[in-house]
Amino acid sequence: MKYEIGISGAVIVSAHNRYRPFIGSVGVSGDRIAAVMEGKLKKEDCEVWLDADGKILMPGLVNGHCHGDMTLARGLGDDLTLLEQNHKFADTGWFYTLIDDEDRFYSRQLTYCEALLSGTTFIMENMYWGLGEDSVRAMKEVGIRGALAEDVRVDFQRPDAFISEQFLTEFIRVCRENGLVPVLGGISEEDYDTERLKRIQAIAERHKILLTCHLAENTWRQDIVKKKYHVPAIAYLHQNRLLNPGVIGSHVVYASEDEVQQLAQTDTKVVNTPLCEMKIQDGIAPIPEMVKQGVTVCLGTDGAMWNNSNDIFREMKGMSLLHTIHKGIRSLKKTDILDMATINGAKCFGLENDYGTIEAGKKADFILIETRAPHMQPMLLGKMETVTSALIYNATGRDITDVFVDGRQVVADRVLQTIDVKDVMEKVQKVSEKIGRALSS
Repeated sequence: MKYEIGISGAVIVSAHNRYRPFIGSVGVSGDRIAAVMEGKLKKEDCEVWLDADGKILMPGLVNGHCHGDMTLARGLGDDLTLLEQNHKFADTGWFYTLIDDEDRFYSRQLTYCEALLSGTTFIMENMYWGLGEDSVRAMKEVGIRGALAEDVRVDFQRPDAFISEQFLTEFIRVCRENGLVPVLGGISEEDYDTERLKRIQAIAERHKILLTCHLAENTWRQDIVKKKYHVPAIAYLHQNRLLNPGVIGSHVVYASEDEVQQLAQTDTKVVNTPLCEMKIQDGIAPIPEMVKQGVTVCLGTDGAMWNNSNDIFREMKGMSLLHTIHKGIRSLKKTDILDMATINGAKCFGLENDYGTIEAGKKADFILIETRAPHMQPMLLGKMETVTSALIYNATGRDITDVFVDGRQVVADRVLQTIDVKDVMEKVQKVSEKIGRALSS
């Protein structure tokens, strides 16, 4: 068999064999992995042949929670808690009175450029003000795969003003026609109301789409729910049968032992953003307990305003070290961390049959990581392998050399092949300067 693309002699790492690295090759035909084999591929067996000697090949990473609009505000939220930011930026509606949809479009594109160049092939866009079809265009032009959450509210400051059925139907159609996952964005704890939440759940069920929401993120939101309903957020949702396999909770920092069990029993998914939660002093989520109970946990970056980065490699290291110091040195295994960045991300969006591992028949979404650098060496295979350690503790997005999405090489030798990154950066720089002038006047 002749492959359209052959990746030869890489160190392959994947969840399907529990991350036991081996030197092998991958053959790609169309948008699928046609074969995974030990050893090297011959040039004559491939239309396009890439020598991957000295590189790691692994599934593209998944960013399960990101606010792409906030890349234009990178650094503007430093040294402030989320509650303090709420007060400071209330007058501008989180900068939205200072910018327009075009500004937000380019901010998203810069986010997706950063994601692809750092090894993320699937990203969940979760913003309060949607861009409709332009959201789809922002992803498609960059060449990233992803999910788009359209907020159920016309304006997130008006919790009962819902988008129309016609708008949502059209949004779902455009997403699916372009290979993206449509998601309904819910509401945060301060706007919880039983009938309102049931209306939102009914909309998600009627349209057969996933529902995502910020959940149990911080103490002040938790206190609002407790004061109103006498139970914390997760328990409240569970009491009202609002936890289910189609719900993705973001952050989930505050969850009791009973609530972790409720998440597990209902197969509710969790996206945690450890660096964001540390930076804005949200707290430490009980991730080891969730993993032990079988909750599907994946990683996200949140937004560059709160995290300053959209690099999932940094999140992997942050997740591991945070819980090492908090819960013990073996509270999370390296395989747990890699699961969160790959196969669990696919599971969160119901895509595990097509993505998340390096196996024949799956979509050809994978990345190559350079190991021939001082900070990645030495590296061992066999019983004492250190490859998985290098991925979690040594590697960053800057080590990515090549990225494939749908069998298409969208990053080649560290260069994005789809759009002019420099042009996007210049446009976002102008937007950020505009915001800076307005805030300082």
